[in-house]
Amino acid sequence: MLLSASRKDFVGEALGTGVDGRLSGTLAVTAVGAWLGARIFRAHDVAQTREALDMVGAVRGDFLPARAVRGLA
Repeated sequence: MLLSASRKDFVGEALGTGVDGRLSGTLAVTAVGAWLGARIFRAHDVAQTREALDMVGAVRGDFLPARAVRGLA
């Protein structure tokens, strides 16, 4: 499944922001989409999207954390 929510109007409408204020909403939609099974993502903010997707994977237990310090592994 492809998800292309990056900077979309519905994000701005939900948060009451312009295009420049949509990153947090876009990342939230992306995280929910990943959790629900989306596997391909179109994104303007690639580094931030990759981090959000990595975090979803870590929370889901898809892979171990990059560095386990506090017994999270």
